[in-house]
Amino acid sequence: MCKPNEIKFKATCRSKPTILLTQSSYHCTDEKGEKGPLSPSKTSTFLTVGFFVLLLCVSEQLFIHFIKTYCAHLHPVMDVARNQQVLARHVGVDGLGIFLVSILGMKNRHVLSHLLTFKSFKRSDSETEGPKRIHTYLPGAHQVLLAFFAYQTKNMYDTIVWNDGILFILHHLFAGATAWLGMYPGVAGVYGLFFMGISEFPTCTLCLLANFDPELGIDGLGEAFPTIKAILAVMFVTSFIAIRIIVWPALTYHFWGDCLTVLKRDSVKETNTVKISLKVMMTSSALLTLLQFIW
Repeated sequence: MCKPNEIKFKATCRSKPTILLTQSSYHCTDEKGEKGPLSPSKTSTFLTVGFFVLLLCVSEQLFIHFIKTYCAHLHPVMDVARNQQVLARHVGVDGLGIFLVSILGMKNRHVLSHLLTFKSFKRSDSETEGPKRIHTYLPGAHQVLLAFFAYQTKNMYDTIVWNDGILFILHHLFAGATAWLGMYPGVAGVYGLFFMGISEFPTCTLCLLANFDPELGIDGLGEAFPTIKAILAVMFVTSFIAIRIIVWPALTYHFWGDCLTVLKRDSVKETNTVKISLKVMMTSSALLTLLQFIW
């Protein structure tokens, strides 16, 4: 049972604007403390997104200062202002932001364990359990989706400033929109734990590896630090195979199966907003899967 002060906090977290810093702050109830868990208000979500974006901006500047002060002497390529900005972006923003959502996803990995058994692929319980997975609100999932949305917001700005290209812009748009729909109206949150949390581990390593790319990163950095580049490459390939090649298709199979099951239903929960959101998510799932193979 919740203590009286805990109920009071949860009851007000939907009405009083709050920066959501802990998983418990995503566990709201109605004013009487009877219905829940419920999602936090959009105002609190926007405040928290702004807070996370600010943290990423501060982190970026701190990394620039750190590289200038302590790393510029390591090699001539580290003493170039543009290169310092590139490193700060890929490490202090991309690496840190994606590592955060990955860790938050991993903290809730137990929620997904039943979907990775051989028995689960028979989908014998899909008519009853599928709708539950789509409609059940999970505080941990909302936390992951919010952090992911905040990162995509900062990353979209950086993509435009650095002129990364249209493919990256499309990726951030679809990924950000999918994360938002997972929060509001709030569907398929359980799958957000993987697709926008755990599955980002390979991306985290890839962002660090991007520093060694002559076009997206720093020309000559690979020759300057070949061992670090090799270690990151091995980490990326290993994690990509394990998570993106093996687990990703399995959970995509369940996600699409549950979405199709829900879209066939006509209960009070299957509103037009929910159905449109699921169709957008399915489209985003297909496009993001295609994009990752193109890259």
